[in-house]
Amino acid sequence: MKRKTSIAIGFLLAAITTYGQLAQPFRFEQEVKESEEGFVVIPMKTEGLALVNGTNTYEHGKRTWTVEILDTTLTSRWQTGVQLENTQNFIGYEYTPGHLFLLFRSGEYQGHSFRLVQMNLHTKETRINTVEFELNFRIAYFTVCGDNAVFGGYINSEPAVLLFDQSSEHPKVLPGLFVKDVELLDVRANQNETFNIMLVERRTKEKDILTLRTYDHTGQLLLDESMEVDAKYSVLSAITSSLEREELLVAGTYAEGTSKQALGIFTVQIDPFNDERIQYVDFASLEHFLDYLKPKKASKIRTKANQQKAAGLPPDYRLYAKPMRLEERADGYYLLTESYNPSGGGSSYWPGSYYSPYYGNYGAYPSYSPFRRYNSYYDPFPYTTSRSYDFKMIQSAVIKLSPTGKPVKDLSIKLDEVRQSGLEQISDFFVHRDSLYLAFKKEGKIYYVKEHSEGEEDSVTRELVVRSRDASEKTDEEDEGYLRYWYGENFYVWGYQYIKVYKSEGVEKRNVFYVNRISPGH
Repeated sequence: MKRKTSIAIGFLLAAITTYGQLAQPFRFEQEVKESEEGFVVIPMKTEGLALVNGTNTYEHGKRTWTVEILDTTLTSRWQTGVQLENTQNFIGYEYTPGHLFLLFRSGEYQGHSFRLVQMNLHTKETRINTVEFELNFRIAYFTVCGDNAVFGGYINSEPAVLLFDQSSEHPKVLPGLFVKDVELLDVRANQNETFNIMLVERRTKEKDILTLRTYDHTGQLLLDESMEVDAKYSVLSAITSSLEREELLVAGTYAEGTSKQALGIFTVQIDPFNDERIQYVDFASLEHFLDYLKPKKASKIRTKANQQKAAGLPPDYRLYAKPMRLEERADGYYLLTESYNPSGGGSSYWPGSYYSPYYGNYGAYPSYSPFRRYNSYYDPFPYTTSRSYDFKMIQSAVIKLSPTGKPVKDLSIKLDEVRQSGLEQISDFFVHRDSLYLAFKKEGKIYYVKEHSEGEEDSVTRELVVRSRDASEKTDEEDEGYLRYWYGENFYVWGYQYIKVYKSEGVEKRNVFYVNRISPGH
């Protein structure tokens, strides 16, 4: 019998937590065996977390998947099982208020038969839909708009977006997308039952064209806006906001010419009644982006960049970087980017727009990436990265943007010696009393910075040990799991621990999967 516990552990930290530090008030843990498959942790804002796990229970050619719902105190509220054919593999998810969607595909890497599981979080009812792709469609994005599923990807290297409305097993293809030399950069649901797609047309002898299209939940085109990219630059990546504000903003990274290394970020506010103007901001001009370097080297880079810009030249400081999350707030936007160096035999290019083996992008939830991690041994694109550690993460930066997309301030943290086989998101942030918290998890510790207060010279990186349910327990952390933004002013962190408890009668041992809530101390 597996043991599960959910306890308030904040009282253990109350005596040592001061203002500005992070605390761990709640924890969920479950004993696991090494032979068991890993968990997927799905954030659902104030509706809690969903834990999805493929069990070793098989019956009549079907496998049971468990879905357990935790509330915001990490207390288990209810659990259900979903039986699917043995050939179905979990590849993505999506959350919308009151509903959870799980996407499965027949086959590890290829396959045209999908199962879309829709769960009502209030009635606990589950519906399983069959989705059949008749075309050779390589999926790269999955989201939900209204009750309809939206799939983005490629057909014979040309971008395509398909809409599944549950009235037929076969999704319909949105027209006007089968064009050569066009890349699909983003597919994202908005708050008002519409969704956006971002495209860039690569043109050899002319300026690249960046295009935003917005559709309603039935696939009817509502907005089609195209913008010329500066002739000196090319767009590497882009994500859109989701209309939590009235304005729609696009943000991403840009490069000089055909380089794959980014010079900086670009932003553009979409205005259907006026010509849009893309704003370019090089990394060296941001106040804290170079904080991961030694001060002397950072100063030299800034001085040289200013000289090059004064001469009408692009700065030569550039690095591999990617936007991870764009949050909308009353006073503007916050853009999270992460920088890295490719190493070994892996490629720095990824299909679609983002990083991890699993698809999904939160429509009604602030999103990080359209891919979601589930199991590090699974990769639907095995030809893009090797299984060795191919990426050395450099730093994470959050840039506050004005309502029109202009940088206001920024905060960064060095991702010291973090290496991984794929470009999975490492860090995340939240805003607390107008101050930023930026954090990441490495092994058994959380490293974080808080935006420095007035009078402080810089922000200091702090450490927080991931707590077990008792501070006296000895834990060994496996190099697995991540920290993510959850809701409001809260992170959650998950992983696996091997715990030893020394008692007079001997040593008690247990292997556990855990989730801790991380919140500001008071």
